[in-house]
Amino acid sequence: MRGCLLLALVPAVISCGGSSKGETTPKGPRGVEAAGLPFVVYGRDGATVEPAAMYDALAGARAVCIGEQHTNPHDHWVQLHLLDEISRRAKDGGVALALGFEMFQRPFQNVLDDYAAGAFDDRVLLARSEWRDRWGYDFALYRPMIRMAIERGLALVALNVRKEITKRVGRGGVEALTEEERAELPELDLEDEVHKAWFAEIMSGHPGGEVSASIYAAQVLWDETMADTAAAWVNADPKRRIVIFAGNGHCHDSAIVGRLVRRGVQPVISVHPVIDDGEGSADEALQSPKNDYVVVMTMPTE
Repeated sequence: MRGCLLLALVPAVISCGGSSKGETTPKGPRGVEAAGLPFVVYGRDGATVEPAAMYDALAGARAVCIGEQHTNPHDHWVQLHLLDEISRRAKDGGVALALGFEMFQRPFQNVLDDYAAGAFDDRVLLARSEWRDRWGYDFALYRPMIRMAIERGLALVALNVRKEITKRVGRGGVEALTEEERAELPELDLEDEVHKAWFAEIMSGHPGGEVSASIYAAQVLWDETMADTAAAWVNADPKRRIVIFAGNGHCHDSAIVGRLVRRGVQPVISVHPVIDDGEGSADEALQSPKNDYVVVMTMPTE
């Protein structure tokens, strides 16, 4: 799955705590932190890249978009690993760094701010951000990155458009919005032929995946809103940089990346984590690269 957006709009189509008393807490890394795999980095030209060279390039970008399959802990480990490398370099360079999320919607920015300030715990964060209804994936897959960001003084930025607007656009187009809802929209480019072709190809592989203008507008709305929110944060101060976590379907050249560049944010670098599963996933990512770096992970053979 490349994202989660359209699951809310078209069935069967892409979208795009502590221990209890008496329990023993296992020692050592767990979950995402234990999901690291051997990997090789490839550049856009297909040549292998030393990881340290990639880390330096990411740290020098004004925006970095790191993709994911939302349920894949190995992808999230790549995000955690790269955030570690970027944030350490940002501290050494006096950079003001933020971590931006597809997973949180813009009306809940104050909730993220309060959580980062230590006002409440994970349970309250999930309740007040309406995580289960608005995102729904396991928070444990994101918590290590969020905690790292807070511990290192990064700002947390809720990037995404609110669900109510996305649904309305997906069902009836932008024209279905009220005047007040339209006032929440960023500038939308619905005529990017490269992006339209990519979306049509993705949709063609799914039952009921006909590309209507309204469904396409909803996909673009997510990309544009995330790019617009990230650009506003970065452009407020030349020392600011942002790392974005989003689904692979949103984190490529003609999606968030190009829409950030259109808003004056440069350079923007994107990373696509993928597991060499023997079924062509890595080949697909390397054949027609839409990202600056592809991180190909290998599962253990034993």
